Amino acid sequence: MEKKNKPSENNEKLNLVSDSDSDERALSDFRKRFQSVYSSIEPTIKNRILRYTVSFILIAIVVYFYIVFESNRVEEIVRVFFFDMASYLLVPIALVSAFIAILYVSWDDKIFRRFRSPGLYMILLTGIFYILIFSGVDEYLFQISLAKWLTQATAVIIVALVKLFGMNIVSTTWSADDVITIIQFEGPNGLSSIGIDARCSGIHSLTIFVAIFLLMLFESRKRLKWNYKIPIIILIGIIGTYFVNLLRVTIIFIINYYHGWEVAEPIHNYLGYVFLMIWVPIFWLFILSWGEKKKKPETKDELSETETIPSSDEEKQVKKQESINNQEKNIEPEDTGNND
Repeated sequence: MEKKNKPSENNEKLNLVSDSDSDERALSDFRKRFQSVYSSIEPTIKNRILRYTVSFILIAIVVYFYIVFESNRVEEIVRVFFFDMASYLLVPIALVSAFIAILYVSWDDKIFRRFRSPGLYMILLTGIFYILIFSGVDEYLFQISLAKWLTQATAVIIVALVKLFGMNIVSTTWSADDVITIIQFEGPNGLSSIGIDARCSGIHSLTIFVAIFLLMLFESRKRLKWNYKIPIIILIGIIGTYFVNLLRVTIIFIINYYHGWEVAEPIHNYLGYVFLMIWVPIFWLFILSWGEKKKKPETKDELSETETIPSSDEEKQVKKQESINNQEKNIEPEDTGNND
């Protein structure tokens, strides 16, 4: 029985080998066809004008989705272009569009290559921001002592700044239960007030910045020189993030003071994200790079022993010897034989 089964087992093995070989050949043929097709269309899809145009259109769609979302945040169904869409789909579609745009515009591009990382961090920043909002985690952030302290500090600084511009501040009232400071002022439109709550304190932006900064440190850990500069960079990042939020609240307060909340409200919705879009790339490209290791230029001692640098005199001797050798090659040998 065993002898009879051996041929069938050998046939099964041969069939398995042949099947695997055919699969490998099919895969190899598919790769070759794909490479052939890709090599034919690569010059077209890598064309600079096409990349810039497509990426610009995608970024414009992202901005449009953001405006629609902020304008209709409480609505479940919103009007996008010529059709209705669920509002919760706006953010993920915008993030995917921004991701494609950043990768495509920076693809083998000398101008935008260095902006790829900060651009991807902006996508991550947006994702973290909306996760904080939709998950309700920000409500817990607003109740911590840091958020309360930042709310009071922001109100005090804002009042001091706007007084320097000659604005008439009537009173300020702090409510610990609601975590809000009510600033009453008398502007060109009469007596009015504005509230600075935990959302204006900067706790949102600081939380997002810390998360993004930790990822920045992880990505650039091999390039960084871990010395006294790192704590300074962290401090600059935290102070800079709070300053950006402070600048945002000040601008909103000034607009509200002179033109009312109808004008200030849309600016309140968009200005913070615009400032963070400016601040994060600046931090990544110019501040974090301050802590990177500097590449030392190669010196004569660092070159290998076989790679010697000839002096000027040695070069002259080599060139002279080469010219002599060339002249000797061009001289024909003399005929020393006897003529009969």
